[in-house]
Amino acid sequence: MSDFSDLASVISNVDEKLSNVRKEIESTDHVTIPESEELKKYLLAGIGPLTVAVAIDNLAEVGPLPPVTFLPNLPSWIQGIVNLRSEIISVIDFVGFLQLPGEGSCDGNRFMVLRYKKRKVGLRIDRIAGTIKKGDSEKISLVDGKLDNVEKAFFTSAFEFEGKQYYHLNVAKFLTSPRLLDFNRVEVGR
Repeated sequence: MSDFSDLASVISNVDEKLSNVRKEIESTDHVTIPESEELKKYLLAGIGPLTVAVAIDNLAEVGPLPPVTFLPNLPSWIQGIVNLRSEIISVIDFVGFLQLPGEGSCDGNRFMVLRYKKRKVGLRIDRIAGTIKKGDSEKISLVDGKLDNVEKAFFTSAFEFEGKQYYHLNVAKFLTSPRLLDFNRVEVGR
């Protein structure tokens, strides 16, 4: 019987410590996190002038960019392909894809591979800021955000982290966008 009482004591102690940590976080961040709210993990990255948050569930890989093989007669925002463990992955310049005026392209030496169902696309990135866990209650509406000159259809909300807003990329919408899937037809029709 003493094993069960010791276990109950340990669980009670852990619960109390978690409650204290939650209260400390709420007091420093001025954010109230509901007890039952599920937190999701996000990768925070810089892509040129953009700061984006991508749900970890939508990532197949993050790491150094392998050698990119250029392919002719493609839009400039398709930088080429990489061979990643015998899988061919397209590498996209996301800033170029979004056609941000006067922003230039991303020339970082890292990339993240986004996935949605069986689709995978690599995005070249300049920097990784880290990972965070955020709940829905901490999301900032794009109306309140500072996302200017960007097609907001690919972003659902934003998160505040270390004084910057990171825009939550809707990977499913991006990887199923007509411009990405059928760029020849869409680019010609412009």
